[in-house]
Amino acid sequence: MVIGEKLPWGVILRLHAPWLALMALVTAGAWAARELLGVRLHFTPAPFQIAGVALAIFLGFRNNSSYDRWWEGRKLWGGIVNQSRSLGRQVMTLLHATGLEAPEMTALRREVLYRHIAWLYALKQQLRGQDPLAELAPLLSAQELESLGKQKNVAAWLLHRNGQALAEAARRSWLSDNRLEMLDRTLSELISLQGGCERIKSTPIPTAYRVFTHLFTRVYIAALPLGLLETVELAPLLVLLGLGLAFLVLETLGRLLEDPFTLGPNALALGAICRTIEINLRQQLEETELPPAATPQVNGGVQVLL
Repeated sequence: MVIGEKLPWGVILRLHAPWLALMALVTAGAWAARELLGVRLHFTPAPFQIAGVALAIFLGFRNNSSYDRWWEGRKLWGGIVNQSRSLGRQVMTLLHATGLEAPEMTALRREVLYRHIAWLYALKQQLRGQDPLAELAPLLSAQELESLGKQKNVAAWLLHRNGQALAEAARRSWLSDNRLEMLDRTLSELISLQGGCERIKSTPIPTAYRVFTHLFTRVYIAALPLGLLETVELAPLLVLLGLGLAFLVLETLGRLLEDPFTLGPNALALGAICRTIEINLRQQLEETELPPAATPQVNGGVQVLL
């Protein structure tokens, strides 16, 4: 996720360079035909003006839909932050044991919260289409890691395992029924938040909507020089390229915002969110050796937070 005020203009221009080059060629060809061969193009600008307004409205609706998906993803991960902190507080305050069982209780608290941290990273990796086990080795036992290799939804299974661990604590009288119910509600809310993220990931904007937006934008900017060359006398090439770039950026922005969980420049910084929660939970465990907070990386002069 790009942060700060500086935009990666080099990346933006390289991404759209082929279509800008096509506009330049069409503009140069139309100008040469008019100035050198005396062939004047008789396209009236009115259809292009009407089509431009219609396309801008269409792109606006598309981008609003994409931004709604992006913002919903951010709200879901905001809920994950809150519920994770609640889980940490509940585990540390509602689980009680005395005497010889106290060390076992301490180990159980650590096991549950470390497994929850593993859930965060597994969910992040699943949403990004990467290996969900890649970052879990420091957080889980070798036996549990091996068992996770058989699961199709690693994140869901980790929540299930935490539910089993808490149910076992209740059986050993470390949790009353009321307190177990409170913890179970938190786990259920986390499952709902995971399901919301998976719904966004597995339900893209309809293909026809995406394809026609992409097609109409490209056709429009390719034909735009033929309609405006006669009316734009001052630096026609720069004016037309500027208009074309505006439409291209709007269309591309809608595609990038559609999936908020990728590693793209406008995607959510899931790694930074996971690291923040991990630090919070390990502090609740009263650990002192904590991982460093996520810091932006500089890529092409632009700050990016993953």
